[in-house]
Formats: sequence, C-alpha cells, structure tokens
Amino acid sequence: PASAVPAAPTTRVLIIPGQGVGPIPFGPMAENLTARGYPSTVLDLRGYDVVADARAIGVAVESTRAAHPHDRIALVGHSIGAISARWYLKELGGADRVATYVGIGAPQYGSPGACQQDSRSGVCPGSEFMTTLNRGDDTPGSVAYYGVRSAREWVDGHLDGGQCRVTPIPANEALPKLGLEHTFEPLDAKVWDVTAAAIDGQCRGRFITEPDGVLNYHTSALPGSPVR
Repeated sequence: PASAVPAAPTTRVLIIPGQGVGPIPFGPMAENLTARGYPSTVLDLRGYDVVADARAIGVAVESTRAAHPHDRIALVGHSIGAISARWYLKELGGADRVATYVGIGAPQYGSPGACQQDSRSGVCPGSEFMTTLNRGDDTPGSVAYYGVRSAREWVDGHLDGGQCRVTPIPANEALPKLGLEHTFEPLDAKVWDVTAAAIDGQCRGRFITEPDGVLNYHTSALPGSPVR
C-alpha cells in the first residue's frame, strides 16, 4: 500500500500585546487567525519590562513546542510587544525556534513616547536597550520577518537586514487624525488579513534587504513624529 502523506505542519501563533493593554483587546485577532487555520494564543504580558517579557515569550514558545513538536511557531507582536519578541529572537536564542515574526506598529529603533514613562521598557531612542537590540544583524536566523503598520504612525517599523515591508494599511477614516490607528491596529480586519498572509509566507508589500546599521530612529521617523 502507498505510504500516507504526512500532514503539513500547523503554524501556531503567539500574540504579544503592547504596553499596558493586556490580552483582552487581542481576542478578536486571535479568534480570526484561529478560524483561518492558525491556532492563536494571546500572552498575558503588560509591556513594562521588555526583557522580562522576552523571557516569558521564551517560556511560551518552549511550552508550545513541547505540546506540538511538529508545528511551526509565529510571533505576532504589537507595539512594544514586538520589541520584546525581537529581544527574544536576537538575544535569547529564539531565532532557532520560531518560523515567522510579525511586528505590528513596532518602534524598532525606539519611540519618543517611551522617554517620559516611568517604566523599565527601555524603548526610548538611543537607550542602552535599543542600542544593544539594534547592534549587528537585526533579522537573525532563518525567521521570516514582516513589518506591518497603519498609514498614520510615528515610525515606519522597518528593520535592516532582510524584511518584508508590508504596504501601509490605509487609515481608518472613521478615526480622527490623532494617531489612534496605532492603538486600533489589532482590531483592524485589514491588519488581520496581512498578518494571516505573512504567517502563510506571503509578502503583501516588498521584501527589502539593507545593510546592518543603516537604520536608526531618525531615519525611521515618519512626518509628524516627535524628533529627539
């Protein structure tokens, strides 16, 4: 008899919320991705200590790998959650364990909004944390890296190295021009669509390779963003 064809591995998604948001607002995204065939779990992380959160991401990855050893893992991080995910990939060995990284509205080279906060996030541009995170290869390993953002953002979310830069998501015109798109990105069905495509390996934009060290906060800042 012919041998059975092994089933294709499933991609399991770990969603990392932004700072102070918690998991509840990400429930609809998780449900949508799960319905598309990507079982999704929202991690209960608060984003005030990105290094501690990166360790927690590592624990979640290992737990998922133990329960589903033949499946792939995708990390989908919003805002500072995407920074914690990158620290895990780059500094904690996660690039050997994860197939896909999607940074949504990610301040990859820092956000001035973090400079005035009494937190341990370290995401202020030029901080020791951001300098360490962005030293050397920003897209290590065989991970597929994707950057997603709305059209109204402070920073572009680009990484040097190799990254799919998803075409900016059109602004939700129902929202006033107050920068609220960043907050509502996880609730935008258009963001779900491009995130699902990324998990499936589709670049809904352009794949760019830039030399390491080219990008920084000033080259990432978009019109209207505070400049430090």
